[in-house]
Amino acid sequence: MTLSALPAYQDRVTVLRVFARFFSVLFIIAALAIAAYTWQRTVSDSRQQLAHTSQLMAQGMRSHLRTFELVLRGMAEELSYRDVFNDPESGDRFLARAQETDMGLVGYGLLDVEGNFVAASTRELRAPLFNVQRHGVTGDSFQQVIEHERFKVGQPYFFEPVGQWLIPFRVPVYDTSGDVLMGVLTAGNQIDGGTASWARMPTSNRFALSVVRDDGHLAYVQPLPESANALHDIFSHPVNREIRDVLNLDGGFIRINSGPLGSLKPHYAWIENVEEYALTVMASKPLSQVVGQWAQNLVTPLLLWLLFGAATVIGYIRAKRLLNKANLEIHTQRTALQHSIAQYHELTRLIPIGVFQFKLSREHGHQMTYTSERFRDILGLKQPLPASTSLAQYVYQQLHPEDAASFYQQQDNATRNVREFYWEGRLLQEGTERWVSVHSVPGELSAEEGQLWNGVVADITERKRAEAQINLLAYYDALTQLPNRRLLRQRLDKTVKQAMLKHEFAAVLFIDVDKFKQLNDSYGHAEGDRMLREVGQRLENLVRDHDTVARLGGDEFVVLLTKLAPQEDKAAAQVEVVLQKIERLLNEPFQVGQQAAHITLSTGITLIDGREGDIDVILQQADQAMYRAKEAGRNTQCFYDAHIQQIISEQLEIQQELRAAIGTDQLLLHYQPKVDAEGEIAGLEALIRWQHPSKGLISPGVFIPIAEQSDDIVRLGDAILAQACKQLVAWQHHPLRQHWTISVNVSVRQLRAIDFAEKVLITLAETGAKPQQLILEITESMLMIDIEQVIEKMARLKRAGVRFSLDDFGTGYSSLGYLNRLPIDELKIDQSFVRDMDTDEHHQILIKTILSLGHTLSLRIVAEGVETDAQAKRLRQLGCDLFQGFHFYRPMPVEALPESNR
Repeated sequence: MTLSALPAYQDRVTVLRVFARFFSVLFIIAALAIAAYTWQRTVSDSRQQLAHTSQLMAQGMRSHLRTFELVLRGMAEELSYRDVFNDPESGDRFLARAQETDMGLVGYGLLDVEGNFVAASTRELRAPLFNVQRHGVTGDSFQQVIEHERFKVGQPYFFEPVGQWLIPFRVPVYDTSGDVLMGVLTAGNQIDGGTASWARMPTSNRFALSVVRDDGHLAYVQPLPESANALHDIFSHPVNREIRDVLNLDGGFIRINSGPLGSLKPHYAWIENVEEYALTVMASKPLSQVVGQWAQNLVTPLLLWLLFGAATVIGYIRAKRLLNKANLEIHTQRTALQHSIAQYHELTRLIPIGVFQFKLSREHGHQMTYTSERFRDILGLKQPLPASTSLAQYVYQQLHPEDAASFYQQQDNATRNVREFYWEGRLLQEGTERWVSVHSVPGELSAEEGQLWNGVVADITERKRAEAQINLLAYYDALTQLPNRRLLRQRLDKTVKQAMLKHEFAAVLFIDVDKFKQLNDSYGHAEGDRMLREVGQRLENLVRDHDTVARLGGDEFVVLLTKLAPQEDKAAAQVEVVLQKIERLLNEPFQVGQQAAHITLSTGITLIDGREGDIDVILQQADQAMYRAKEAGRNTQCFYDAHIQQIISEQLEIQQELRAAIGTDQLLLHYQPKVDAEGEIAGLEALIRWQHPSKGLISPGVFIPIAEQSDDIVRLGDAILAQACKQLVAWQHHPLRQHWTISVNVSVRQLRAIDFAEKVLITLAETGAKPQQLILEITESMLMIDIEQVIEKMARLKRAGVRFSLDDFGTGYSSLGYLNRLPIDELKIDQSFVRDMDTDEHHQILIKTILSLGHTLSLRIVAEGVETDAQAKRLRQLGCDLFQGFHFYRPMPVEALPESNR
């Protein structure tokens, strides 16, 4: 603002008079604006509440229905496998057992394609069940499952056989080949949602939740009406036409003239679609409630505005008094100030940087008080800004999204601490990036007017472009834009130091494209360069963010893997996983011209533990390993350390052979008897043995840890359990062994599986083994993995008769509180305590403590690793119940077991 634009004394008097005349009008307008703003805020709050409730409900339904669909499909496959269409009673028993696992379901029913019940969990509750296809309400959704052969949420209806309203969930049932549709499996969920998480979601009584099917009928409402007539009216008729029309929208916030449950009052609602199940979730709230909330929110702002009006009137009187005094000062300073401003404008016009000044106050934020011509040129401000946009807002709008956070952080730090501000970043001006440097310092401080800031801005775009070009040429490969040798060496040096500091491994993979020269000569250098770029891009997409892919030149690439395991063998295994991924990724053909070309890689690997002092030695080791891979025939990988290479190869070979051996006669069960204090056999522990056709007997200590690294351990555990159960069945009529129990060890991965308990029960049912003769052994370390789910699975098996033993007791960290809750039958004292009990008094005390604790909890105690007569006698004196070890019996095949109990 120039001095000539300052209003004269008469103008100020006029302004005050105009203010006085129009203040009342402005006051009313402002009050209306406050009311409008409060209304918008109230509506916005309602919108957020409705959106949150609707989205949470939709998310819960989506998760629950997805899980329930998988469960129903699994049950459908099991029913087909059991051939229940020819054996309905088997289906009744299976569905009845399934219903016992979920109290939120009314029941299950299996229907043929004609709508007749084949099997049902509720068959004995009422008279013979009706034909579903001829049942008006639920027949339509049944027919849709038959026609579309997919999971369907049906229309709620009153199910006469159980006297309840329910929500039907249906999936198609195929024959065992999966090609012929045999019928439909129906699960009736309670009308209030049962135990589903979405049905138990707490909601305010000010909202109504509705779930609408694609045919316009309600599938669920919350809260539910209490009367039967109201339930019939809600679920037997579709929602009104207006609501059906809005359901076709993509979702969001809407205003409707009637409620979803028949109310004729206007409502606000949020629509959330659950497309995969043809459902729409609607959270609604009457308009009258929103208006009531708005009235409550409006009281405080209007009172404050009235106080502001009174303060303004007082200020007007004071301003008029001060005006006369200020006029004298303005008149004497006008001439001097005008001369100073003219000189300053001329100076800023000549310098290449922009100059600005702004005032920062709590009431008005950033107010630009001065900007030079160069400042406006740098910001691209060619035309005056609209009245609704301040210059500060204009600057904020130009900030590059990636640099805006640093700008606001520096600005907040500078203004909060009243200190110097400096920032370099990018502006976006009509799609073009411009680098600028901004520097400002705090000026005079005025408590009334705010803080003045003076600053300059410079265009540094050309400097940044030059720096970027220099950095690209210095540290990145020109062809692939990957890090070059120089940047790789820097990162490798940092990795070596980090490996030493954090006691972890890293790895260098030296990769060479096999026979690249032939490809280059065959297809031309342009296609060869394009292939190298694609190889680099595929490798870069494969690794983690903190890893590095570099090109050293030609067809040589280096992958630097960081933050690997602290153990050498585990780090090597992690590298092996990456190598397998690289092989799979590069097995995909490359498009070269009009042809598809396949390439192979030779890779040399060296591990880094931080003790390597010379980076060149590390790269040389990886390079030598790569050349050994080429000498081995190309398309292979080779570790620099021959010992590690051998370990990796042997582990991979064992893993592949073990996968093929599972389910064959190579895997045998040996049994080690457990005897009581009288020396009579009370039970056996099943121990797996691998009789390899060429390598002979392989110790479990070799192949079990390898199997535990993948899901192979689950398949192996299932096979052991099935074989042990079959052995129990084979002894059911043996005069000596019919009462023996068999203990089977359970792995962590087995116990983690969601269907662990179900698989055990199915194995028992399929083999016919008695659950009371099966003991599942778990270790203390397993109790550290989601203890509540472990207890739930154990309790389910315990109810079926299966017994549990806590193995290696005393070596873990299980809580005594959890021990009291676990449904276990026996404790096994770890053999390390038994082995040293003769020489270590501390171990004797521990054994006494374990025996006292176990007997207090009414548990049977088994001592493992009993190898001497002295140990056996001492354990008998201490009151141990059962004994297991080489002193009594070694593990032996089933045909070698003794024919007597002693």
